[in-house]
Order: sequence, then structure tokens, then C-alpha cells
Amino acid sequence: MLLLLALAIVLVAAPAVTAAPNDGVADRRAQAEAARMEMVRLGEELTPAIERYNQAVAELEQVGEEISFNQRQIAVTKGNLGVTQAELSRRLEQSYRLGSPDLLTSLLAQTSLSEAYAVSDLFARAQSQSAGLVEGLRADRAALSRRQSALEDAQARGRQLRVERAAQRQLIEQGIAQQQSLVAGLEDEIAALIAEEQARQARLRDQAIAALAAQEGARAESAGQDEVAIGGSVDGGTSDTETTSEPIVLPPTDGSLGAQAVSVAMQYLGVPYVWGGASPGGFDCSGLTQYSYGKVGIGLTHFTGSQWNEGVRVPAEQLLPGDLVFFRADLGHMGMYIGGGQYINAPQTGDVVKISSMSNRDDYQGGVRPY
Repeated sequence: MLLLLALAIVLVAAPAVTAAPNDGVADRRAQAEAARMEMVRLGEELTPAIERYNQAVAELEQVGEEISFNQRQIAVTKGNLGVTQAELSRRLEQSYRLGSPDLLTSLLAQTSLSEAYAVSDLFARAQSQSAGLVEGLRADRAALSRRQSALEDAQARGRQLRVERAAQRQLIEQGIAQQQSLVAGLEDEIAALIAEEQARQARLRDQAIAALAAQEGARAESAGQDEVAIGGSVDGGTSDTETTSEPIVLPPTDGSLGAQAVSVAMQYLGVPYVWGGASPGGFDCSGLTQYSYGKVGIGLTHFTGSQWNEGVRVPAEQLLPGDLVFFRADLGHMGMYIGGGQYINAPQTGDVVKISSMSNRDDYQGGVRPY
């Protein structure tokens, strides 16, 4: 309802196209910019649902592994039960056919003390083995019962998570459909705005890569600088209020895992945001950090709530390039710190991977170093 109301407000408030061609073009671009601003806002409202979806997917993967483990253990336990039961059956059949020997009679039949000791030991070991088989059978049956119960619990949890995942997907798709209806008739103008942002981020990516290469060369000749500001700045050519207007500051190429992860993420500036995405075809916020750190050998879960706990907390004044930075009280958004008060992130539907300024956020929650 809130999304529909917002849609109505934007459409009503949008200025009418005048008869003059130039004024009409400018007016439609203004409408497109206003619509995209509203798309950003609605995208932020969808963020919790997207991360809940990511959480359900991550937990489903864990549950799937648990189910597979329990199924393997059940198969092993059933095999052990079969072996134990077969051995007990063999002993019972042998005892029935041959009769159970009497210990006293067997001892009296021996001609020496050593033979008597041997017979006594044989009886003791036979009884111990039989008792061990019975106890093993009891333990295997108890283990089988526990494993079957754990398997049923995991399967029930899996069904619950699939329902949750489907519900979040439906909510996300409804929200995206509302975003699309918001820009109906302005598709070309919106596409042009997005293309401009992609081109701008692509230029920044090329500048960043060139700066990193130059910095590496300089480091080979001297101790290097702590930070290098690359040419150009992020101007106001987008509706995203988080976009920085400061020069981009790159981390030192010091070989740290954090700096390496930043270098990976920088390659994807301008790549479209895709909810649930964690590949070069499209990223969401936790997908970008997962992918970038995965390329340097650090495994992260595709869920902001998990990544919050997958490293060491870092005070704001001690942030280093590559540290994960989290926003919103529900940890619904995150990015990767690159230095100079800036971070790279995948914001929301209709946007692209970009560099933003920490100073434009008042909902910063903390930083995590995942290595």
C-alpha cells in the first residue's frame, strides 16, 4: 500500500510535458530523475526482504548438507546393525546346534592347571564378546534413532526455509513490479540515466586499475605512499544520494588480502545491481563482497547478517581497505571500505556497483575485517 501511495504521489507530482520540444525533453528527463529517485527509495525498502531471501538460501544450503550427512550416517549405522545382528544370529544358531558348554564340566576335564586357566579365559572372552555384540547392537539402534530424528528435523526445517524463500521472492518481485510501473513511459530516459552511471563507473574503474598499476610500479622503486587519489571525481550525474563527490582514494598496494579484495571489486564498477546476485553478471551488496573475497581465498556467506559475524570488529577510526562496512539497524546493506572515507557497494535495483561516501550515511553500524 505504501509503495502504491508513493507511486501515486510521484506520478501526480510529475510536471506535465509542454508543447515546446526542447522543454519536453528536459521535462521528461526531470520526470525520469524524480522517478529514479523514488526507485532508489523503494529499493531501500526492499533491502530487508532481499537479505532475508539471501539468508533463507544460505540456511537451505546448510540444511542440505546436514540432511546429506545424516543420510550417510544412517546408511553406515544400518550397515553396522546388519553386521552385528548377523553375528549374533550366527552365535545363537551355533549354540543351539552344539549346545552351550558347561564351564565347570570343561574345567574338570582338563589335565593341568594351565589348561584349566586357558579354558576359563576362553569362556570369559566368549561371554565378553557376546555382551559386546549386544551392547553394540543397542548403541547402533540408539544412534539410528537419533540420526533419523535429526534427519526429520532437518527436512522439516528445509521445508520451512523453502516457504520463507518463496514468500520473500514474491515480495521482492512485487516490489520490482511496482518500481517498473513507476517508470512506465519513461523507460528510455531511465535507461539513459543508468547508462550514464555505468559509463561513469566504467571510467572510474579504468582510472582505478591504471592507478593501481602505477602505484605498484612506484612501490617497487620506493616505500610508496599510504594512499593515492586518482584523477577525476564522482560528480552529481546520478540520482543516488549516496554517491560521493570526493576524489576516489585507493588503498596502498601492500599485498594484504583486503587490498587484493578491493582490487577485485574495482573491476566490477558499473555492473548492474541484481538482487540475489553474486557473479559478474550482477551483484547485490553481500554478493559483491562474497565474490571479491572469494577470489582471494576467503569464504563468506551470501548474507549480510552472516558476514557481520565472519570476521573481527574494527573501530571506525581503524578501518583499512577491504574491511566490510555495514549500514542500517537491521544490517540490511553493506559495502567494502576502500580508504579515504569511501566504500564500493551494490546499492539497489536500478543501480550499479559504485563508489559511495561514508559521510553520506547516518546509519553506519560498524566494520568487520574478514581475514
